[in-house]
Amino acid sequence: MTTMSGRTVFYMVVILAAVMILAPSIVVKTSAAANPQQRAVAGLQDTLRPTIEVWNISRSAYGGEPFTVWADVRDPVSGVRNVSLVIQDTTLNRTEYELLYNGSYYAASINRLQFNRSHELWISAFDMANNSATTYHLTVNLIESTHSPIDPSVTMPIVVLSSLTLMAMVIGVAVVYDKRRAWDELSEPTEFAPDEG
Repeated sequence: MTTMSGRTVFYMVVILAAVMILAPSIVVKTSAAANPQQRAVAGLQDTLRPTIEVWNISRSAYGGEPFTVWADVRDPVSGVRNVSLVIQDTTLNRTEYELLYNGSYYAASINRLQFNRSHELWISAFDMANNSATTYHLTVNLIESTHSPIDPSVTMPIVVLSSLTLMAMVIGVAVVYDKRRAWDELSEPTEFAPDEG
């Protein structure tokens, strides 16, 4: 049977004491470093909604063509979870398109909107704490005109002919009026004043 020297026992006691003193702080530091965001959220509850700084769509949407949409969305507390473009038309059809982060903005390419409808578009955003924000609505009207364009090759002869006819009628009425007036002046009896001499 081997016996330990006093020096070995002393070293073992020092090491055991050091492990007991330092072990809890090492575990706490390791778990805190593993998930700093969780530690921050645990210390501060996120009740602020994400901020939608600015957003817009490309002009091609107003012509019934495919278009792009972009939005500058931020949430410094818990982070942005989801950004979407919401489209609702006059028939109350509602569609959502997810926007993806491109390093500067959240953006997406959208197919053309349907004709003969008016569309309301807005941005909806959620953060990691499920707070939400929405923007003002943009309206895109794609209602086609029912009026057919005027064809000058068809309407020009009609306009010229009707103008000439109207002019001839006015001249005819003026001539008849002038002759009637002259006839009335000839047929009126003349009165002679008596001679005072």
